[in-house]
Amino acid sequence: MSALPPPVVLAEDTTIESLTRERGDAAARLAPAEQAELDREVVATQIQMLYANLGTAFGGQILGTLLVAWTVYDAAPLWTVALWFVASIANQLSRLTLLRSYRRTAPDAASAPRWGSYWLAGAAISGVLWSSTLWLFFTPEAPEQQIVLISLLVSVCGVAAALTSMHLPSYYTFLGTTLLPVIARYIWEGSRHDLLVAFILSVLMIALWRVGRNFNALIERALRSRYANEVLSRRLETQNVELSEARDRADQASRAKSQFFAAASHDLRQPLHAMGLFAAALSAKAHEPEVANLVTSISSSVEALEGLFNELLDISKIDAGKVKPEVTDVSVSALFDRLRMDFEPEAFERGLSFRIRSRAAWVRSDPVLLERILRNLISNAMRYTPAGGVLVSTRMHGGRLRFEVWDTGMGIAQEDRNRIFEEFVQLANAERDRRKGLGLGLSIVQRLSGLLAHPVNMASRPGRGTVFRIDVPMGRAPVVRATATRSERAQADLGDRCILVIDDEASIVDGMAALLGSWGAHPLIAGGMAQAMQAVEEHGAPPDLIIADYQLRDGEVGPEVVAAVRRHFDRDIPAILVTGSATPERLEEAKDLGHHLLLKPVMPAKLRTLIQFKLKEQAA
Repeated sequence: MSALPPPVVLAEDTTIESLTRERGDAAARLAPAEQAELDREVVATQIQMLYANLGTAFGGQILGTLLVAWTVYDAAPLWTVALWFVASIANQLSRLTLLRSYRRTAPDAASAPRWGSYWLAGAAISGVLWSSTLWLFFTPEAPEQQIVLISLLVSVCGVAAALTSMHLPSYYTFLGTTLLPVIARYIWEGSRHDLLVAFILSVLMIALWRVGRNFNALIERALRSRYANEVLSRRLETQNVELSEARDRADQASRAKSQFFAAASHDLRQPLHAMGLFAAALSAKAHEPEVANLVTSISSSVEALEGLFNELLDISKIDAGKVKPEVTDVSVSALFDRLRMDFEPEAFERGLSFRIRSRAAWVRSDPVLLERILRNLISNAMRYTPAGGVLVSTRMHGGRLRFEVWDTGMGIAQEDRNRIFEEFVQLANAERDRRKGLGLGLSIVQRLSGLLAHPVNMASRPGRGTVFRIDVPMGRAPVVRATATRSERAQADLGDRCILVIDDEASIVDGMAALLGSWGAHPLIAGGMAQAMQAVEEHGAPPDLIIADYQLRDGEVGPEVVAAVRRHFDRDIPAILVTGSATPERLEEAKDLGHHLLLKPVMPAKLRTLIQFKLKEQAA
């Protein structure tokens, strides 16, 4: 991989507008015909993104319609509520019909603007219907009802910034037809508090307008850079004599994009910060729990937008050379413990299996960046695996430790394997569901792997699954310190949790009791089934956790003792099995019983991490 270009220092007053106006890029050097074609492709893609978000918008609009009807049905004439409700539902169904027609037609770049006009008309109707709620159902003596309606309107506008601002005419139309009549209504009322509400909504509308404009500029700039680079690539195939110049243009486009994203950070976060302040102001006036929950949706919209921006800004930091690796020796076991704690609950919620198979090893890398690479790969695997599971493993390869992330997802076709590392490419997200991100995860993986000199590659079978591999140099385990620091002892505190330890070796149970006691736990010691039952009966309450050796005396095994304690208390107590031989059969048995299995010798840090995870899992 070629070296990254040196970062360009931006002046403090650099803004999105000045950067877009003053900095040239690849698109600026295109021929007029190519420029015109690029403009058509950008507009067509923006409209395609608009329609791809309609499914998500439809669900939110229907939910909002139901909430409005539920809020005002007993405070307004029934026929008025029914008429508004039917009109709103009919409008949403017509937009759903428009989406189906768009998909059947599959318009080309030339006819895309016409479909943008259709959407704009629907946005205007939707805005009028939403703003009409403050005219049809306005009750001066019921401020709680006003707060609910305003909260719904602001929430809908906040979500629209993420879902429709890629097409500014539609976004501006919806924003104006939704908020301007509401502002006019409060001005019409004329009281001091009504005018204050009108002022707050006006400032909020300006903030939303800026967010939509800046987000649109961000997307349009990225699309123009992408299509410009594609045009230049096609030109390279036919004009070899211009190879050097074309490469310069592509590099310049990349630098301009990085500068743009770096400058965008401040401009984008300012209105988001303002939106958060207004959300807090509205929340302070909402005293009813159900009203407060609705107001909270405004803050949720701000957080969703910030999450999308952060992915874009991560790309810019890497490209601008602002990310500097700090290479050190990294414990694979500790790294995988953190990954297990974060992704095991998520996999359970998705109905997937999540397994980690690794050896105790150390590698040379930046711990933060390496973990970010693996997190992106695992998140990507879970996101596109509807059934089955994800496996994370390691093995030696050419003197390096190879990390592998396997999934049983839909796989990747041969012709798409180079595209998946491009920005904004999501092969299995035709509906452009924003919950699946912006398609930057693998692009970040490629950049970070290049920065760390950790080669990454992949293999896939369509319909069967995919594996991503990354090779990392081996490292050395540091010298273990004799005593723990005060901060480590504080982190180890288990808050007087009762932990039942079952092992037939006296030295082991004594050491385990001392270790757990130093962590603040209350250990119960037993050598087998009879002692375990006696210990819990004397304690008078079920233990919070059981740690059991697999093989005990007199033919007893740990899983049987765990099952007996659970039956005694009729409670699914979390358990950890410790074994000296992790055979496939034993691993499968532990998995079926819902136990975590640790292989001797067990490192205290790893044990503590797993104990905390099991306790948190049980609480959840």
